[in-house]
Amino acid sequence: MVTARVLQKSSPGPPSAEKPTRAFRAEDDIMVENESESLPRIEAFATRPVTTRSGFLDTPSSDSKSEFAYTGGTLERVVFITPAFISILMISFVTLWGARLSRALTVTFICCYISYGWVKGIHSALFALFVGIPRCHAYKKANWRELAKRAEHQSPILQRTFGPHGPMFKLRKSDSQPGNDASDGRKVKEGLTARFDSIVHVCVIPTYKEPLGTLRKTIDTLRSQTCAREKLIVCIATESRDRDAPEKVRALLAEFGDSLLGFFYTSHVLNPGEAVGKSSNTAWAVRCVKHQLVDVWGFDLEDVLLTICDADTYFDPQFMDCLAYHHVQDPTPYNTTYQGAECFFPNIWAVPIIVRIKALIDSVGFLGQLSSPFSHPFPFAIYSQSLRTAVDCGYWDVDIIPEDWHHFLKCWFRRNGNFRVVPIFLFMGNDAIEDDNWLAANRARYTQAKRHAWGAIDLAYIVCQYVSRRHNIPFHKVYKLFVHAAEHHISWTLYWITVMLGSLVSTLVNPELDTFPFGIGLRKLAVLCFLPMTFATTMFMIGDFYIRLFLVNDRSHFEANAAPMWWQALSQIQWLLMPVADLFFGSLAGLDAQLHMAFQPTMKYEVSTKVAKVLK
Repeated sequence: MVTARVLQKSSPGPPSAEKPTRAFRAEDDIMVENESESLPRIEAFATRPVTTRSGFLDTPSSDSKSEFAYTGGTLERVVFITPAFISILMISFVTLWGARLSRALTVTFICCYISYGWVKGIHSALFALFVGIPRCHAYKKANWRELAKRAEHQSPILQRTFGPHGPMFKLRKSDSQPGNDASDGRKVKEGLTARFDSIVHVCVIPTYKEPLGTLRKTIDTLRSQTCAREKLIVCIATESRDRDAPEKVRALLAEFGDSLLGFFYTSHVLNPGEAVGKSSNTAWAVRCVKHQLVDVWGFDLEDVLLTICDADTYFDPQFMDCLAYHHVQDPTPYNTTYQGAECFFPNIWAVPIIVRIKALIDSVGFLGQLSSPFSHPFPFAIYSQSLRTAVDCGYWDVDIIPEDWHHFLKCWFRRNGNFRVVPIFLFMGNDAIEDDNWLAANRARYTQAKRHAWGAIDLAYIVCQYVSRRHNIPFHKVYKLFVHAAEHHISWTLYWITVMLGSLVSTLVNPELDTFPFGIGLRKLAVLCFLPMTFATTMFMIGDFYIRLFLVNDRSHFEANAAPMWWQALSQIQWLLMPVADLFFGSLAGLDAQLHMAFQPTMKYEVSTKVAKVLK
């Protein structure tokens, strides 16, 4: 039964968007040390009235400033053009001049490229099925708070899935340099339980004109966290351009304020040179959070864990406790970004079929990447890190569109290459793109895919950062990073359009390819090379079914199994449309972004369309 809950409780939010008023009284802006010393800092903070644990933040930390990623230099501009140049070169090779240049070279390239696709697909599906899903099972069943409270019990989950030291790598001499975590003796000497109890979570939710119903569902899953009332602070990062934001904040605070440790919001004013979007908004919100929590109330940087998410993020109830557990037993916790297993299952049966297929591929494939030791995982949309990491690395750059990868790269270079992603095998749900009609939903999904593909601009950032820091970072580390980023943004993005056009058009350019090689011809050989892809697709189908039926079936706001079982089984014919989904939301969107980047390296941020639903 769907109900709408209306509360009359007033909130300390601003009466209007034009002139927000500060929600904190002057007598409340004191250091937490003035509270009773017999209480831990968090408990002392939690005893304050809700009016002093919530409100509007408008003062950034005095030691922070807006930072920009790009300067407009010549090298930077050249690398902006490179992705489009490589893409056009590859497409023209398989469709025009390659067949005339060399039959053998063309056939070899196309067949190897096809094989690369099914190897990548089988790799992701295998690790998702046989590594990722078992870990997700173990993570879901574990009681993470109990494991932390009883430190004498080593987690059987971490030991079985990561070895006796958990999700860590062996410390090297380079990891013990000043500024790295191994030198922090005080934190190393503290026990697991003491460190776990000292952690405070801050979840920053950047939003712009998101429906109130979407925000309510997100915060409802945060309220359901096992540590919500004791340790979780929510910060809604709004934009000053959104005139309806203050009213939404008041409604959210009235409903959820009492069930959280703190509830704040910020209003970001776009300054000259800043890009509209999640990165600049997040940068402002985190700077304000740092000022209030650390500079005013005296929390330690090391004790605050940031989680950055989208406005439609549905958390596992144990996510924050699991995150804290991983963080406090990590030997380099300030050189780490934590990434949950993101999926798009919550509204999977409410979206158009092509959007659904792409969402399923991305969900299972991302789990496979997180699970594989051969992958180089990058954070995506929902990620966490220590506030100390964010401060040390200069917060978020304000001229960026896809902020998740870029912020990881910024931290990676600021830590001289000693930075990594640690997976948290709990599913984080995001809504797939949904709109009022079929055409609008597909158009919105294409826009989102183009925005994601804009991340190719960070190839220039990698090159320019290496040039300025080449004496501190080994070349092989940067090369490996660059290859993984380029593989994602260029070779894999172009996969379908290149192999499809190559296997079909090359035979028209050079008719001899109808029988070359072996007398069977390129097109028949391409079909044979594609056959292993059916095996990869079958494993993706199994992974999709298993996750929906057994891992997210009891999650709040997940309608992953809303369709009748007979329809779910019958609709698997939808996988025949996988090439179409990858063509539009992969190759074409990526090529569109690359050409745009080459000729005019600016992009307008467009918020992904979501349909607001009433909280159940």
